Amino acid sequence: MTIDEEEKTMKRFTNKVKLMLLLCSFVGLGILLTSGKPKTTIAQQVILYYTACLDSLQNNVAQFETEAAQASPQRIKELFVRARYSYKKIEWLVEYSFPSTAQKLNGPALPEAEPSEPAEPQHPSGFQVLEELVYDEGADSLRKEMLFELSTISNRIQRLKALLPEIEVTETTILDALKLNLYRIITKGISGFDSPIAMNSINEVEPSLQSTKRVLSFFNEPGQLTTLVDDALLFIKKNNTDFNSFNRAVFISRYMNPLCTAIAAYQLQLHFPFVKEARAVAVRSKTLFDIDAFDPVFYAPSGTVAATEQQVRFGKMLFSEPLLSSNGKRSCSSCHNPKKAFTDGLVLNKTVLEGGTLLRNTPTLLNVALQPVQFYDSRIAFLEDQAHDVISSRQEMGGLFENIVAALNKKKEYRQLLAPAYNNKKITADGVRTALAAYVRSLVAMNSSFDRYMRGENTAMNSEQVSGFNIFMGKAKCGTCHFMPTFSGTVPPLFDKMESEVLGVPATKDTVNAVQDLDSGKYHLYKIPHHLYSFKTPSLRNSALTAPYMHNGVFTTLEEVLLFYNRGGGAGLGFTLPNQTLPPNKLNLTVIEQKQVIAFLEALTDTATHGRQSKMDGLQFP
Repeated sequence: MTIDEEEKTMKRFTNKVKLMLLLCSFVGLGILLTSGKPKTTIAQQVILYYTACLDSLQNNVAQFETEAAQASPQRIKELFVRARYSYKKIEWLVEYSFPSTAQKLNGPALPEAEPSEPAEPQHPSGFQVLEELVYDEGADSLRKEMLFELSTISNRIQRLKALLPEIEVTETTILDALKLNLYRIITKGISGFDSPIAMNSINEVEPSLQSTKRVLSFFNEPGQLTTLVDDALLFIKKNNTDFNSFNRAVFISRYMNPLCTAIAAYQLQLHFPFVKEARAVAVRSKTLFDIDAFDPVFYAPSGTVAATEQQVRFGKMLFSEPLLSSNGKRSCSSCHNPKKAFTDGLVLNKTVLEGGTLLRNTPTLLNVALQPVQFYDSRIAFLEDQAHDVISSRQEMGGLFENIVAALNKKKEYRQLLAPAYNNKKITADGVRTALAAYVRSLVAMNSSFDRYMRGENTAMNSEQVSGFNIFMGKAKCGTCHFMPTFSGTVPPLFDKMESEVLGVPATKDTVNAVQDLDSGKYHLYKIPHHLYSFKTPSLRNSALTAPYMHNGVFTTLEEVLLFYNRGGGAGLGFTLPNQTLPPNKLNLTVIEQKQVIAFLEALTDTATHGRQSKMDGLQFP
């Protein structure tokens, strides 16, 4: 059954359900035929459609279970694809209403563990685990495992059916959920994040968008919106030759972003309120690529408000203040030099003590305010705590806050700025941390050539950079870890969680006698086994300016980085890493393709920090 045929079947099924409900209402409530047909609300129509899609998913999974033991490998793949398409029709509402169940149905095929029980990992389940079995070369011998996974999926679906009475939707939450799902398609869907083996991600956009169109059709006069969805669907049908060749740059900038913008404008037009929820991406944003879409304050401690210009200025002064260190010679800017994109250009910097070197490479501070954790090992959540950690570290700055505060309070220039900035007469330790954090939160730069291209400036990136972006998001699979638009491990569409990866980084550049770097990374925090050698996925924005690369600074150029990934990371160097999260397969990128990816990375350069350019309240759309 094709997607179009399934859609027609779904419409017929939904109409039957509507008729049954109306008949029940007639009998149970005594509605007179002469009173006319009761009007079904948008929310009711959505629930009816969702219920019908959920039934279809349940039936397709049941059919898969029935045939799995005897079906041919080709038939098994057909059954898998059909079930996945069914799920994609309801993913927008499952993810929105029941995120925990969504994670178990279609989360990454990677173990998770709680810090309180590091040796008791929660093994993954769902469609991504099933995909690995279905597309395995030895799939015939894995049928028992398939049946087990199908049974698990079936149980999750049954749970969704039991949760039906708990779904509460309004016009506002429906539009919000649809828009978040469009963000999910842009950032995770077309990158192959949740279809890493079958590489069927572009095809899966079709049922997702068809569901979007159907739900939008329940609204009053949604003509422009459904037309935009049709345009996106037509582009996919005409240009979806294969996963690697799909033009994601054009699809996002000319189809998906206009659709997101139109939904936001439609919501304003009909005076539906926006959800009252603090998010990394403001709920009123037109697209993910608005210059002020991300709010750094989202990642700040509870109660934090946007800093004033005077507070940022005060923090900037402290950032270059050597009195923060034990020897009075090192400031924050000594290692995070603004002229070097807030890095130091070194493999490893020196410790503040004589003769030592720091453990890890100095990362840029540009856009670090747009991530939920700090440091390579993710040990700190807030920038205030990061400032405290660095200043008080015996290796990095060795400062004592008691001495720092006493010395700063003696300086006239600080006293003069302190009162208007913080209404305080004296500098405190907490004031130092707060001011530094305020300054770092101002270091947001999201107006690169790439960003302008995504906002509709078709000439902002050249053809080589556009090709590089498409390879980055497709064949090279970079976008499955470095998520748009931050290009870090901050997970979309809510951007409230940071991923870490085990790559198998070498200790030196020697690839003939390669030796693995033994820095344990995130493992040292809670001793969770699969975190061994795991490091936070940093942003690739401004990566053309921030060499050397990796946590240990082992690679001097982006070319070296691409070669490392192209051969399958540590596995390609011969390291035995059972928990390597980077796929061990070679990418088979040509020399030209690698150059195109690097050209795209150069299009992410933007060091002109600007903060938030406009207030979201009262924002109008053309």
